[in-house]
Amino acid sequence: MTLPHPTHPRLHALLGDALPGLRLPAAAADILEDALAAAHENVPQPAFFARLRSIARGDGANGQPWPETRITEARARDLAGATRCLAAVSSCAGLLLAAQAAREMDDARAHCPPQVEEGLLHAVQVLADHAGALVEPAAAVPGQQ
Repeated sequence: MTLPHPTHPRLHALLGDALPGLRLPAAAADILEDALAAAHENVPQPAFFARLRSIARGDGANGQPWPETRITEARARDLAGATRCLAAVSSCAGLLLAAQAAREMDDARAHCPPQVEEGLLHAVQVLADHAGALVEPAAAVPGQQ
C-alpha cells in the first residue's frame, strides 16, 4: 500500500513533492510520521514565547510566580505584574539616560528624536501609575484581617 500523504502532514511537509514518488509503505510512513512528531515535541521553546506564556500565567519580572503564599492568587498576580511594570520602568529609564548622554556628548546625528524621548517619559509615567495601582492594598473585607 502506498503512502496517502494527507494523513502524514509532517512527512509531507519535510519531503514535499518528492513524497508521492517514493511509494513508501504505510507502516514506514507511520513510523516516520511518529518520529517527526516526537522530534517536534522535543524542540526547545524559544525564550521569547516561553516568556510570553509566563507573563500570561501571571509570573513576575524574574519569570517566577509570586513566592508569597499567604495571599490570594489574584493578589499574587497583581504583585507579579507590578514587578514586570517596574522592570519596564527601569528599561525606559535606561533608554532615557542613554538619550541624555548622547545629547550631551555626541553630535546631532546621534541624538534621540524628541518624540521618542517624550514617548519614553509617557511610558514611564503610565507604567509607574499601573504598578502603583497593582501594589495598592486591597480594600479590607469585613470579617477578615
